[in-house]
Amino acid sequence: MRVGFLLPLVSLLLSSCTINLRQVQEPPRSVAVPTAHPWSSMVYVARTDSGVIVFDLGWSGAGRRLRGALRDMGAAPEEVTAVFLTHSHRDHIAGWRAVRGARFHLTEAEVPLFVGTSLHHDLPSRAAERVLGHSGPRPGEVELRPFRSDTAFTFGSDTVRAFLVPGHTDGSAAYLFRGVLFLGDAVTYNHVNGFGSAQRIFTRDHRRSQASLASLWERVKPYEVRWACNAHAKCAPVGSALIRKVLR
Repeated sequence: MRVGFLLPLVSLLLSSCTINLRQVQEPPRSVAVPTAHPWSSMVYVARTDSGVIVFDLGWSGAGRRLRGALRDMGAAPEEVTAVFLTHSHRDHIAGWRAVRGARFHLTEAEVPLFVGTSLHHDLPSRAAERVLGHSGPRPGEVELRPFRSDTAFTFGSDTVRAFLVPGHTDGSAAYLFRGVLFLGDAVTYNHVNGFGSAQRIFTRDHRRSQASLASLWERVKPYEVRWACNAHAKCAPVGSALIRKVLR
């Protein structure tokens, strides 16, 4: 096996812990839980005036962790009204069955990947899909609410702002909610280099992903953004050098 192929795996192992995860939570109003160590695929749960909403759905053990987070908030899976997916790689959608009654928000370009009518383009995901099979719902199993441009969703006094950031996958998205910008895997982290752009081996189009991040910074400027988190529970203040080098 070539060393070059091992580097992304080593990078993942080096990023095994969460960073600043407590800083983006307001229990019991919002709770973030990592799943599937050492990858720490994050599930973020928040209570709004119009029901409970969830950002991303984690990996191994995600259903159990999600139900536990809901219990900590005094809620049940049936109270989850909306799920927002940054992208459909299997390490971020595993808990979908626990909240299958919710509306699933994702970009229109990501729908075929999420429901298994198209394969992901990156080699590791394609290999996993061929060996392990499709890990998401099939067409018609959940209610999909796809969007094709930057948009906003209102939940009582709260607003979720959705932004297209294609590149990591064809339909990757970022979400801004209560000052926290959820970036999915468009931003990665390791203890050697800190925050950086999407890992090439897992990414459909690395240059497009970088361009999406550059334009995202301009698109979020009108709004209050205090923290940025990737989908693996690594968070940093937006004003810090840690994240500023990636977003600008």
